[in-house]
Amino acid sequence: MEYEKEIIDLINDYDMLRVLRHFTVAHVDYAKNITRYTEIPQMRVREYLKRLKDMGLLDYYTNTSIKRTEAKLKKSAEVHKHHTYYQINKKAEAVLKEITPKLYVRWLKQEELELLCSRKERKSRPDACAALLRMGIIDKCYDLTDLGREIFETARRMQVLKCDDRN
Repeated sequence: MEYEKEIIDLINDYDMLRVLRHFTVAHVDYAKNITRYTEIPQMRVREYLKRLKDMGLLDYYTNTSIKRTEAKLKKSAEVHKHHTYYQINKKAEAVLKEITPKLYVRWLKQEELELLCSRKERKSRPDACAALLRMGIIDKCYDLTDLGREIFETARRMQVLKCDDRN
């Protein structure tokens, strides 16, 4: 894997991954607007933007004005900058292409994969589910998220996981 450290950081922090994925739609954006779309608190979004910038996955957007052709979520045709804007770069796009359900299946331990089979098992072992929660595979109620269901199905297709009941 070419960008292994960045990929590991992103799959271990689902909210940071959501912020980066937001840029695939927006292309150019700022913290407050990202908060509106992702519902992640603005202070955390700011931290994630700084970390993603330090990882080389985001760049500062340096033009003095922003056109809707560049910032896809802008409502007006053109605005002058009033915030610190970021934009996604090629490295980030390459990293996002690597992050697939198959990657999660290879990354997760067998014990964690087996927890995907049973909600009852997940509820009885909250300590073992901490990583799954942080990765966005399960929610606070121990239900599988959309990502969790994709990983579950992928693991079954790859025959890494064999369980009778779902969720």
